[in-house]
Amino acid sequence: MIYVFFFMNIDSVFLQLYRPLCLYAIHYLKDVDAAEDVVQDAFVRLIERMREEEIANTKNYLYTTVRNLCIDHLQQSAHVNDRIAPQDTDGIITDEEAIDTATREARLWTAIDTLPSRCREIFLMSKRDGKKYREIAQELSISEKTVEHQVSKALRVLRSKVSDFFYFLFAA
Repeated sequence: MIYVFFFMNIDSVFLQLYRPLCLYAIHYLKDVDAAEDVVQDAFVRLIERMREEEIANTKNYLYTTVRNLCIDHLQQSAHVNDRIAPQDTDGIITDEEAIDTATREARLWTAIDTLPSRCREIFLMSKRDGKKYREIAQELSISEKTVEHQVSKALRVLRSKVSDFFYFLFAA
């Protein structure tokens, strides 16, 4: 019975924190695949540790583990004898900023995932890929007005779901 609760708890933690942790790791590693590997390793360590003892704050444990694994990854990929200390990464982005940004980005991507598929596709082509409405219309064999309407619809939905939405669109 305890194991059932344990795995249900891990499932909810995974669903809640996987994406923000990946985005957090990307701030350090600048590599999506490496970030996903690090986050998966952190969850494995969490499960192993929870079998031995109770963890008071799972979220803090995971963020600290991901940060340490990122530092380990950077040390291994640097192929140098110098050790990278946690404070050496502070000039890049502070932990608080990285956690806050990763959480916001995760909320935005979760909201984008809820858009209807065609609307999401057109929105991402416009905002993520930087394509002009005319290019999207030609590529998808639809009118520019349809593209304009779908982007407008996506913006309206995202504004209603993510309060700090415009911070992400224009803060880069």
